Amino acid sequence: MKRILAAAACTAFVLAGCGSDDDEVGSTSPPTTEAAAATAVTDAPTTVPATVPVTEAPTTEAPETSAAPTTDATMPELAGTLTIMAPGPFTKVLEQAATAFETMHPGVTIETNLGHVPTLLTQLQEGVIADVLITPDGGTMGKAVEMGLTAADPTKFAKVPMALVVPAGNAAAVSGVDALADEALRVAVCAAELPCGKLADQLATNAGITISADTLETGGSPGIVTKASTGEIDVGLVFATDVGAGGDAVEKVAIPDDVNVASDASAAPLSAADDPEIAAAFIEFLASSAGTDLVVSLGFLAP
Repeated sequence: MKRILAAAACTAFVLAGCGSDDDEVGSTSPPTTEAAAATAVTDAPTTVPATVPVTEAPTTEAPETSAAPTTDATMPELAGTLTIMAPGPFTKVLEQAATAFETMHPGVTIETNLGHVPTLLTQLQEGVIADVLITPDGGTMGKAVEMGLTAADPTKFAKVPMALVVPAGNAAAVSGVDALADEALRVAVCAAELPCGKLADQLATNAGITISADTLETGGSPGIVTKASTGEIDVGLVFATDVGAGGDAVEKVAIPDDVNVASDASAAPLSAADDPEIAAAFIEFLASSAGTDLVVSLGFLAP
């Protein structure tokens, strides 16, 4: 009986010990709250990125940097005096071209030195200072290049055709180039060393005639027009663009295209140019569509 009671007491003790183990397991619930707290802490950083965009000030710097080049692109205006050497037949061209160019570039003043081509080349060799040389033919410009007077290749900007000039009323009834071979007429052509003199030889070859010249004019095409206006000659061969200088005192007789000749007018910057930039800009203007319109309106042909 005592053994049974003892056994029962032992069993009750054991059950009491087992109950204490269950209490230890139940006491693990606090870590659950720690994990939740940890979870709450780790969730907090998710609110931080929301404040990051506020610090993106560098995005305002880009427009300031890109705007700067627009001020650097402004080019300085041309300013200075441009001196052009050219033969007389280009007087009107240069007058109108100068007006147009000076309007485009108010800081530029254009001056001209007009004369016979051989004289112009001699002046340049002797040290006369100029910026641009204009010649009515490739041969003369070629000489200038050979002499080392030019600073760059010449630019063709017009063709200069030939024409016959007669006194007003055309008493000799001149109608074509055959009149240049008529020994009964007083005929004038340019001296052989001048560009218009060389063209006279080419025209004679094209027309199959031998020119019977009473006057070999050293004054060039303008000199022949003057002689026609005073009645000193019956017919002369000149640059077509010069006839207008004779006014009402002369008349022009056109030469057929299949026989006529024309020279290439060209311009080149000179080695002694005081302002090469202005010289280059003026030549560019002459060769532009505006320059071509100008020379054509004065009787020249497009290059």
